[in-house]
Amino acid sequence: MIRPAILAPAAIAQKTPAVVYCVNNRIMVERATLSQMQSGRGHSKICIIGPSFDSQPDGVAWVRQNLRSDVGGNCRCR
Repeated sequence: MIRPAILAPAAIAQKTPAVVYCVNNRIMVERATLSQMQSGRGHSKICIIGPSFDSQPDGVAWVRQNLRSDVGGNCRCR
């Protein structure tokens, strides 16, 4: 009998894409869903401002190339 592999939390996190967010007017690249980002942040203004990536470094590179900024730089939710 073949049993399915049980993934450790780190392995599950690696399957979650890294997304480019604007959080309180600051650029972030995080491996979290929009609802996870909103949870526990009260009235923070949060929106997705870029595509998702397999790795955070790819997201950071996209921010630098396309937004001409860096993580932590200014952004705005429309």
